[in-house]
Amino acid sequence: MATIATPARSVFETSPEKLRPFLHSLAGRVSGGANWMVRKKTVCDLLLGLDAFFALPAEERRALMGAEDDAASHGSQDGTGPEDFRNVLPLYVGAILEGLKEEAVTQPEQAAIYMLSIHPEHQMAAEEWMLADPRNGKAVRRMMRSDRRYRQLMERMADHWKTARAGQGSSATASSPR
Repeated sequence: MATIATPARSVFETSPEKLRPFLHSLAGRVSGGANWMVRKKTVCDLLLGLDAFFALPAEERRALMGAEDDAASHGSQDGTGPEDFRNVLPLYVGAILEGLKEEAVTQPEQAAIYMLSIHPEHQMAAEEWMLADPRNGKAVRRMMRSDRRYRQLMERMADHWKTARAGQGSSATASSPR
């Protein structure tokens, strides 16, 4: 078991007011999962769906949402959405995990999702749990290889980790998968 420290800076405090209900709804949907196998699937499905949504042209996104004002709440100020959704995936994962308010990492699926968070505290707890017992790290790596949804998220996150490593220097290994 690895204790999860409270993030120093909340995603909910720093996100735009219009985005907060959406982030709370993501956390609510994930918290309904009976265990971390179900939660992992839910997180992956939600984020892969959002990735597909942001891949649409801006006009189609606005039409699907039914209002032009809402486009800014899920993307950039001009309503075109983020240039690269991979940059906001850690933010959404961080918000989901903040909403769960868990105290410890205890399972491979949980550790794998915590590694995707924007919060270093979440990443550190996942890494601490994986390093506490060699079987833990092995279970996470096995799950990463065998879970199709998680692999897709990992592929989308690869560029984010490369950018984080370049910005953090040698301390970036804490946020990268092993």
